[in-house]
Amino acid sequence: MTFTIAVVIGILLIAFALFISEKFTVDKTAFFILTSLLITGIVTPEEAISGFSDNAVLTILCLMIIAISLEKNGVVSLMAQKIIPIVKLPIWIFLPLLMITVGFFSGFIATTAVVIIFIKLINELDKLGKLDRAKVLLPVSFAGILGGSCTLMGTSTNLIVSDISRRSGIGRFDFFEFSVAGISFLLVSIPVIYILANKFLPKTPEVEKIDIHNKFGYITAVKIKSGSSLIGKKASETEIWDENDIRLIKVQRGKRHLKNDLKSEVLQENDILWLDLTLEDLTARTESLGLNILGVDQDLIEEHFTNEYHEVIILPNSRFINMSIEEFNDTLPDNVYVKGISSDKKDSHHDNYFKKIFSKKFIIPGNRVLLTGSLPEIQKIANNDNLLFANTVITNPRIPTYKKVISFAAIVLVIVLSATNTFSILKSCLLGVALCLFSGCIQLKDAYTGINWQVIFLLAGMIPLGIAMHNTGTDMFIANYLYIVLKSVPASVIISIIFAFTMLMSGFVSNNATAIIIAPIVIAIASKLNMDPKPLLYAVMFGANFSFYTPMGYQTNAIIYGLGIYKFKHFLIIGSILSLVLLVMASFLLPWLYL
Repeated sequence: MTFTIAVVIGILLIAFALFISEKFTVDKTAFFILTSLLITGIVTPEEAISGFSDNAVLTILCLMIIAISLEKNGVVSLMAQKIIPIVKLPIWIFLPLLMITVGFFSGFIATTAVVIIFIKLINELDKLGKLDRAKVLLPVSFAGILGGSCTLMGTSTNLIVSDISRRSGIGRFDFFEFSVAGISFLLVSIPVIYILANKFLPKTPEVEKIDIHNKFGYITAVKIKSGSSLIGKKASETEIWDENDIRLIKVQRGKRHLKNDLKSEVLQENDILWLDLTLEDLTARTESLGLNILGVDQDLIEEHFTNEYHEVIILPNSRFINMSIEEFNDTLPDNVYVKGISSDKKDSHHDNYFKKIFSKKFIIPGNRVLLTGSLPEIQKIANNDNLLFANTVITNPRIPTYKKVISFAAIVLVIVLSATNTFSILKSCLLGVALCLFSGCIQLKDAYTGINWQVIFLLAGMIPLGIAMHNTGTDMFIANYLYIVLKSVPASVIISIIFAFTMLMSGFVSNNATAIIIAPIVIAIASKLNMDPKPLLYAVMFGANFSFYTPMGYQTNAIIYGLGIYKFKHFLIIGSILSLVLLVMASFLLPWLYL
């Protein structure tokens, strides 16, 4: 092992630990990789910034802009609402048809954009009593992930693996090159998901359909008023000590956070209590206990108190992502206030949980925030800043028909030109973006605010790692050791191992980061084994996409998890069983189709 190989492996291990621990955001971790490689001299400055001009990154950027145009001009919403007539069908017909529809759209439009539109639509249908969203939303998310894996432009992971293949001299993937496998995975998964959803997913009780947000847990601060029944009592002797749905997290006296054992702390007038409680208790119990609800802003005064609350869910691309809760509150208009932030039951007992609430990157996709204040202002924020507002009703926006036609024509143009190999997918996407921009279907300011810059910087920061692994021989070094293990193993088993390891890793590390790390190693292994590397790259690509067993594995999973309908166990049980089915299927299907 040379010194440079040791440095690259060290950076790789540190980066992997940072991805797992979520100490920093994924784009910040990618920037750490980029600067580390540059400072150690492993890559040149030109190689360090090459990710920002990489074909795959620019293609993904263009596809994001086209997806924004489709959504803003009501094309995706219009297509989604066309499925309303099938809601009348029996669930065993309706749900598979819905999953096929979502999967189809996701193959050509950004998966996250498609699923978000369907989430909004399903929420409205649920309010009208036409379906039970608890039985539908998780299957829709899974179908979107599976559908996005069917074409080259379906997900950014596909484009990244294709670009790694191109740069390695193997050649880029064609538009429908792996679609037979992708469609097969989708069609087999649909009945599996339906059966598992029917067996394991909860039903939404009728009372929850009226006011479903009441059961969600929130972290908020309350102040003990004069005459409160809590004054002079130990915390453990009161109703805020692990009683029903209320739990005391922290006691603040003035500006000081008490570090004594909370259980024995004697409460005083004007103490600020940080509680984990439901919205029902927040509105019904705080008054009887003699508490004023402060929310996250300690400077609020009594006239800002209210019993009217509105829940919003943070969506990908929101400008609030990676803010602390205080920063989020400070960016809101003067007549809108943060009253609570969704609690995380699995972490809320940890000693550092209170610190985590106010950390720089606490606001992530799927988090719920409780707002109070001007309802029109909150609706405006939700529409402009990628928040899913619980009271939003999907309507057909008053948009000129020509904008809908041109936006739709742009995505069709990209598909036709790239699928027929008339132009490369990057060239096709640039033409599609030009059509949207110069026809007025989208403004650059909308593109700037709608692009998921975290993904772009993640990719641009990770790509130099692949270059470094190749330049220093790190990929061959790792491949040599793996070759000793795999040289006597059948090719089908090698594909299974790669698929399984990638799928396992992608449950905790970004899909794109997983693919960028594993793909160069797989190419080196194929070279040592004298195998066609493409089947192995397909295993990496599908394995990285298929993040089902954790809600963190994919953005759409995080969003529906944030709705509070599902528990972690629902993803673990259904996702794990589905992953095993796909693993067995991949072990036979990929070798049969591509070896």
